[in-house]
Amino acid sequence: MSKSSKATACLVIEGAEVYAPAPLGTTSVVAGGGRTLWLGDDAAHQLASLEGVRRIDARGLRLIPGLIDQHIHFVGGGDANGPRGRVEELTARQLLSAGTTTAVGLLGVDNETRDLRLLLRKAHELRAGGVTAFIYTGGMPLPARHLLDSICADVSFIDQVIGAKSAVAERLHPNRDWNDLADLAGQVMRARAMSGKAAVLHCHVGSLDEALAPLVRLVDELDMPIEQIIPTHVNRTPDFSPVFEEAIAFALRGGTIDMTCCVSRLDGNLTGVDVPDAMRICLERGVPLAQITVSTDGNIPAAVRDADGKLTGYRTVPPSVLFRDLVRMVHELGLPLDQALQPMTTNVARVLGLDARKGQVAPGFDADYVLIDQNDLVHTVIAGGAVVFQQ
Repeated sequence: MSKSSKATACLVIEGAEVYAPAPLGTTSVVAGGGRTLWLGDDAAHQLASLEGVRRIDARGLRLIPGLIDQHIHFVGGGDANGPRGRVEELTARQLLSAGTTTAVGLLGVDNETRDLRLLLRKAHELRAGGVTAFIYTGGMPLPARHLLDSICADVSFIDQVIGAKSAVAERLHPNRDWNDLADLAGQVMRARAMSGKAAVLHCHVGSLDEALAPLVRLVDELDMPIEQIIPTHVNRTPDFSPVFEEAIAFALRGGTIDMTCCVSRLDGNLTGVDVPDAMRICLERGVPLAQITVSTDGNIPAAVRDADGKLTGYRTVPPSVLFRDLVRMVHELGLPLDQALQPMTTNVARVLGLDARKGQVAPGFDADYVLIDQNDLVHTVIAGGAVVFQQ
């Protein structure tokens, strides 16, 4: 059952095992005005009995921060299956029921029938439904498209625009003109200076041999801060593409790399390294956990292939694969929950410049929480202090 409500004057969650993401043990969380007010049992017990205070008995449940998905197609993406493959727009319920309370939307391969105005309009709709929604301006083609006069203006003057998207090493959008990529990089660097936002360059990395070389060139030749560039879809099989090896080198140099949940054999993709396996390899190679994020590439029509590589159909990637892979990193990789949470909470919040309000359960931060039951299922979701989903 999905429920929506306005944020109550005060919300008290009692008895949960709290991961902030650091493990805090069993305690109470008090929220008001859309923010976390404090953690602790004494005052919470007193408040819970007052009129107008909503109390949630969370004994036997774990409480984690709301998940952040920095790469998901609000208005659908891909369309690899012709007219029948067009994916519908996401709903707030689809995101919230999956434990995702903050998301960044972007355009995909299709920049002809979908545009930035539609994407921005969708972000407003999702915000009205309880999701903290942002978008990337630009898209896969270069020169980059924009809403206002320039990419710099979009990021600087539109609240929901948190950065820009582009693509490298992608056969559908080869973008071989260095000057176009350099101009885009200059614009997001100027936007960062003007706006105070992180103004990230979120870059789709395809499977062509140039891999991350154009992004490394931005750092080497333009002195672009490496933390401002986020290469995504990096967990591709090494025998198929050099991207994964180059991504590890990029992270060891101080960059942050973004793994994609649906690039795996589990999802019918034979050219990807599953997220738990990719995470294990990166950690074994010395990549700091803080330099890794995970996102879904959700709401695309992903190709499904059999063991011989033959196409058997398409499936729409749901937002829930982010929470799914959180659970898998705990059970299959053996990461403690507090560590498995970081690539989809604190690390992403830092990358996006949201780390003063998102990604943690702490006083002053947004009251975005997910309660998980003993079967590792989403039980209750709270966004901005409002209960927006209950199982």
